[in-house]
Amino acid sequence: MSSVSRAQTPLAQAYHPRLGRFVSEEALGDWRLKLYGLAAPEKGVRDELLAATRELTASSLPPLGEAHGAGFAIAHDATYPIALVYWWQAINELHQRVFVGRPDDLTQMRPVELTPTGCVWELGIVEFERRAWIEDVIGNEAGPDIARYMGRRFDGLI
Repeated sequence: MSSVSRAQTPLAQAYHPRLGRFVSEEALGDWRLKLYGLAAPEKGVRDELLAATRELTASSLPPLGEAHGAGFAIAHDATYPIALVYWWQAINELHQRVFVGRPDDLTQMRPVELTPTGCVWELGIVEFERRAWIEDVIGNEAGPDIARYMGRRFDGLI
């Protein structure tokens, strides 16, 4: 493939930085989660999507069991609004539920059947959270410190 034809593909210039910001720490029963907003820097995340993500998070978390009561959620205000819910389970597993809606109707957020791992912007926050889980909980020489993990928050361009 020549450099001219590569530049004309849908991949050319497809990446534009988005802003991921810590919004709040949520206490949902025995669960504590970090809520993030993610959107184009000039756009921001709609309050309605943050509220929908909070509601979907509260209704989709499993009983604690092997979970640790810690995780995070992302309200991604993209072409289609996305609510992603992540929680730590067992020792080293990150579980997720993803919901998507229509741009004009956030009341119709539906679970994604074949859940993708995430887009390049969402994965920036996931990578931050992965490193924090390792450093503060499962790889912490002083012992697991979930409070320290919850205090670590991503805020920046991805």
